Amino acid sequence: MIIFRDRLIAPVSLLHFSPARTILGVDVKKCILTTSLFVASLAISPQASEIFGNARQYALGGAYSAMAQGAEAMFSNPANLYLNHNRKFSMNILGIGAEVANNSISHVTYQRYVGDYLDEKEIDYILGEIPEEGVSLRSDAKLQAFSIGYGPVAIGIRGFSSYSSLFARELFELAFRGNEINRVYKFDPVKGDGLTVAAAGLALGHSFYFENSVVKNFGFGVNFRYLYGLSYTRVTESRFFAQTTYSSLDGDGSIKAEYSEGGVGYGVTVGTTVALYNDFRLAVVIENLHSTMDWDKRSRELSFTFDVNEERIESLLQANGTVDSLFLTQDTSIAVDKFTISLPSVLRLGMMLPLQAKRWYLNTEYEQGFDDAEFFAFKPRLALGVEFLPNNVFRFRIGASFGGNYENHYSGGMGLAFDRFCWDIAFRTYGGITSWASKGFGVATSIAIRY
Repeated sequence: MIIFRDRLIAPVSLLHFSPARTILGVDVKKCILTTSLFVASLAISPQASEIFGNARQYALGGAYSAMAQGAEAMFSNPANLYLNHNRKFSMNILGIGAEVANNSISHVTYQRYVGDYLDEKEIDYILGEIPEEGVSLRSDAKLQAFSIGYGPVAIGIRGFSSYSSLFARELFELAFRGNEINRVYKFDPVKGDGLTVAAAGLALGHSFYFENSVVKNFGFGVNFRYLYGLSYTRVTESRFFAQTTYSSLDGDGSIKAEYSEGGVGYGVTVGTTVALYNDFRLAVVIENLHSTMDWDKRSRELSFTFDVNEERIESLLQANGTVDSLFLTQDTSIAVDKFTISLPSVLRLGMMLPLQAKRWYLNTEYEQGFDDAEFFAFKPRLALGVEFLPNNVFRFRIGASFGGNYENHYSGGMGLAFDRFCWDIAFRTYGGITSWASKGFGVATSIAIRY
């Protein structure tokens, strides 16, 4: 373990492998790895996607914009608040979800190799699992604390938090094989983003009912959210270079980041839904049509740099000095007034198709972000979900999501309904369904009252 800035950082690897190649008695990877871990120490407070509503949505792979109703629709699609005029009161009592994932190492691979001494073949296998773009790490925590809806109005509180980082593939090659002679290491990109926010919202919806028409209901709604930020981190710049030869050592690197411990802002989401024959629905939602946040509580610009002190190599060897004296390092923190950001805007197109007298529900959702950010999908994402109601008590669900910024994920879950009281549970795996292929997992549960 490495203690850095009073924070506990997990080591890059718990695996044992052959000692690194060194030059002039110097292990270059020591400084490089420590510098790269600065990214993790910056973004150690997590950040996450804001779209979590409940375990029902989680089990359906996120395909929920057309299906959500009442208080459950407050953050997902406010147009559905009063789409069905027969349902007037609903309440989300509590919803919580958490997940961890990466894009490289499966659970079985981790268990198989942790604690073992690795030969060259095993190292090749592990490095072969790492994509060219590098290793992404992510952990999310999501809380739907409380929401209540009556007719066309709903209020609620929620929190979302997530940690995300990206490390270059060469960093892991250095960790496993050591600094190879005459090889130039460039650890780009190294990224990290963190955001922790609580939100209090007010949603308003209205719908029109049409008789003797293909369109049965047309609804639209808007959600206003007050955002209270707890933590914000973003790596704005990173650069690493290292090379060793038989007679020289060269290297330098730097990381710059924005960091704040609090701020406030607001966000606006709009949605519209069309209900056709047999409650077949089409929905359009624009998340964060407009938003802004000012991070002004103990805001700082952080930077960490290192440079090889080549002039001291010869004298170091003669005096049997320490390796640390070869590196010139600098860690700075500059106070600033504030950072102003906008939460990324996201377009969602949803569909819900009831089948067999509404015992089956097929849901699809397409998502496209307009801004490149770690906590929303800039790349297109397609989600599919199916819910089956065999009777008045049990609900079974499966879902899948493809594309987006993260690994493809597969989900499932079930719900129990006792009169108006509903309890839902869900699970999710990333990158595959089995433990051999899965590179992450998540769980969620929620309690609601639906009238």
